[in-house]
Amino acid sequence: MTTLQIAGGRVLHPDFSVAEGDVLVDQQSGEILAVGETEPGDERLDAEDCLVMPGLVNAHCHAAMTLLRGYADDKRLDAWLQEDIWPAEGELTEGDVRAGAELALVEMIRSGTTAFADMYFHVPEIAAAVEEAGVRARLGHGVVTVGKDEGDAYRDNDESIEVAREYDGAAGGRIRTAYMPHSLTTVGEEYLREFVGKAREHDLPVHFHANETRDEVTPIVDEEGERPLEYADDLGMVTEADFLAHGVHTDAAEHDLLAERGASVVHCPASNMKLASGMAPVQAMRDAGVNVALGTDGAASNNDLDVFDELRDA
Repeated sequence: MTTLQIAGGRVLHPDFSVAEGDVLVDQQSGEILAVGETEPGDERLDAEDCLVMPGLVNAHCHAAMTLLRGYADDKRLDAWLQEDIWPAEGELTEGDVRAGAELALVEMIRSGTTAFADMYFHVPEIAAAVEEAGVRARLGHGVVTVGKDEGDAYRDNDESIEVAREYDGAAGGRIRTAYMPHSLTTVGEEYLREFVGKAREHDLPVHFHANETRDEVTPIVDEEGERPLEYADDLGMVTEADFLAHGVHTDAAEHDLLAERGASVVHCPASNMKLASGMAPVQAMRDAGVNVALGTDGAASNNDLDVFDELRDA
């Protein structure tokens, strides 16, 4: 074991108090061994005039979309995705995704993020970038079945499950995975029912977009006769292990459901503003007992991957 002493800084403690002190870290495991007056480490990092705190967690992003930063601005979500983003992503190669992920990792590390959750494709390339960078990640292959025939839709879902099984625990345990259907309106009900069940067979959590815009709410209410998160709950997608992105257009009954089930919501304030999706009722969620995390979404719908910016926006 080799140790690093982060010396002379002001340490942010779990109770949000700040006190001068040193931090001693095991460089192999990342474990914090001591805080305050510590033994000298094998190496020393001078943190004078700095705040020393745990790394930030970006709980929802699409890392390789750094390649699409600034592309197709000033459009609402559905048109932005269908007219611009999805066609552009269809041209991306494995090498493109690797380069985009590496750029994203540099940006996140530089702004204090050391763990992130990512929904995308060519996941092996993203996993390789994560392993090399030394960060932690929850990775998944994003599934979209709209516009696909049955064979392609099944292959997309199968890939999400198989990638999750193969890479869970990779990079010395720094990579965990999930089954990641894109949303409740872009993946057909028959696929969700089947593949959420398969995810549970392999102890995989589920991550998806939900209630991001009114256009993701109204069709479900009209067709299913219930709110989107009630529909997701019927499909087994709202458990303590699961987390959903955005939750902008959620109501009190959905907040109570999330709190009861223990599922988490990832608030993405900058993306919600840029795509004119709306303002998430974060205080109402928190008052109901919902666990709320923060995410940047992709750089194309934010312009950066800085979680400190999300803290300010939230």
